[in-house]
Amino acid sequence: MFTKNNGHQHVRHASADFTFADFVSATYKEMIDLPANAVVIGGRLIADTAWNSATSDTLAVGDNTTAARYKAAQDVKTAAGLWALVPTGFRVTNTQLGLGITWTGVGAAPTAGVGRLEVEYIVEGAADFSQR
Repeated sequence: MFTKNNGHQHVRHASADFTFADFVSATYKEMIDLPANAVVIGGRLIADTAWNSATSDTLAVGDNTTAARYKAAQDVKTAAGLWALVPTGFRVTNTQLGLGITWTGVGAAPTAGVGRLEVEYIVEGAADFSQR
């Protein structure tokens, strides 16, 4: 017999601001803590100021085991912009409690680049209120 779950929760939101100086090329940088059992349901990568390495600059959004879990390498050298994260249904485990960015630059190091990472998520098994 089916029983309705009356527990509901609010969508959680977290964000982190960053600049080019926060990164080392090809190295994952954790930016946002997520609890175990969190499931990313949306978010965005925002480049307010384009990067300016000599050849190329990309940002990927993921976690410490899969660098591009939520956003494949996005060109941030060509222009500033806003790009949606791609929810995967992945449930955060005790070994992947963060969300972060991997910047990859080619050529001379950048002297410009500013952005923000925003994420919306729910936590499996959590309830903020009951509704009938």
